[in-house]
Amino acid sequence: MTKKKLLAAIAGLLVTTGIVVGVFLVLRFVLQSAPLETVMSEQYGNRMIDFELTDMNGNMIPVSASSGKPKLINFWASWCPGCHDEAESLNRIYAKYKDEVEIISVNVTTEDMVEEAQAFLDAYDIQMPALLDEDGTVSAQYMISAIPTNFFVKRDGTIHKITFEITEAGAEAFIKELLVDNENDES
Repeated sequence: MTKKKLLAAIAGLLVTTGIVVGVFLVLRFVLQSAPLETVMSEQYGNRMIDFELTDMNGNMIPVSASSGKPKLINFWASWCPGCHDEAESLNRIYAKYKDEVEIISVNVTTEDMVEEAQAFLDAYDIQMPALLDEDGTVSAQYMISAIPTNFFVKRDGTIHKITFEITEAGAEAFIKELLVDNENDES
């Protein structure tokens, strides 16, 4: 092969690689900014079920519909690829909205191990409260059939939206709806 043909082949390979990377980046941007797909709509408007679970330090933590704050309740497991994908988005959401929205993560411990859950929390430096559903009661009450599942709950305790994996932009849109609803309730 001549030097000219070799350079042409390398140039072609670089152009092809550039196109593939470009398409990947565009798709990634589009998917991250797309609205979240909502699921389980038959539960919208129903009152959330109050629960109390143990956190990673052994403290019992109540989560109540009557707390007066909107909520984002995230059901997850350490082995779940979607949970890994949304972890950093949840960290940013928590940092931004923790004073206005009660944000709680519930490890579906019947499908996980406490040690693995702790390793996940450490790996992503999760700051939000992480609760353990060790006997699966809360997951069953919330009819969790896929992990991750995220519940957006209004201030009055009614379920607003439910999604599977979230993105930061998609979750923010629902949180803003909760906060606007919160403002309307106060006026």
